[in-house]
Amino acid sequence: MRIALIEPDLQHAKLVDRLVFAGGHVCQHFTTSSTFLQHAKDEFFDLLITESWAGDHCAEDVIPRARSILPGLPVMMMIRAPRESQIVAALHAGADDCVSKPVRGPEMLARIEALQRRAGLRRPANRRRDTISGYSFDAAGFAVSFRDLTVVLTPKEFRLALLLFNNLARPVSRAHILETVWLRRRDVKSRTIDTHASRVRSKLQLRPELGYSLVPVYGYGYQLDAVPLEGIAGAG
Repeated sequence: MRIALIEPDLQHAKLVDRLVFAGGHVCQHFTTSSTFLQHAKDEFFDLLITESWAGDHCAEDVIPRARSILPGLPVMMMIRAPRESQIVAALHAGADDCVSKPVRGPEMLARIEALQRRAGLRRPANRRRDTISGYSFDAAGFAVSFRDLTVVLTPKEFRLALLLFNNLARPVSRAHILETVWLRRRDVKSRTIDTHASRVRSKLQLRPELGYSLVPVYGYGYQLDAVPLEGIAGAG
C-alpha cells in the first residue's frame, strides 16, 4: 500500500516511515499539505496519514481538498495527547481514524490494516501504478517502466529502487536500507547492499547523462539525485 504522510516534525516522520516500511508499505513524506496536494494530482495514494496541523493548514481543511483529488481516500489523523473533543471534531471533519502522537508501532499497523480492509483499495483504472519522477513502479510484477522501456527487477531490487525514488535528493542510510529491503536482518553484508545498488543503477539506467545519479554517501549509505539535462548539454 502507498501511504502519504503529512508531518512537519521530521523526527516523528522518520519514526512513522520506519513503522510503515516494517509493515510492508511505502511511505512518501510531505512537510506541508500543499506539497502533498500537488503530488496527489499525478500520483495515487491508498491512505493519507496527517498531523492535526498539516504544516500550512489544519487537517480538517486538508481532508476535503484531498478527497476532491482522490475520491474516497482513507485518512488517519495523528493528534498529540488528544482530548475527546479533538477526536470527535476530527471524525466529524472526515477522518476515518485517529491515533495518538507519538505513534505506537503495533497499534498503528493494525489500524492501517483495518483501514485497508475497509477501503478495499479500489484504484482508478488509470492509476494502477505508482509513478515517481518519470519512473512507473508496478509492485505486482516488480516491474519498472521508463522512457518506453520496462524492466523486471528482483523483489529486493524493486524495494531498494522504490526506497531511493521516494527519497529523491535525500541520503538513505544503510541501516534504513536494511530495515526496508532486508527487513532488519543483521547478517546482510555491506557489499550485498552495494551489489544491489549497482544492479539498480544499471537496470534503471541511473546515469547523469540520462538525468539521474545514484552515488554512495561515504560512511552513510546511498543518494539518488535528478541531474538537469540542460546543465549537462551546456557543459558539453
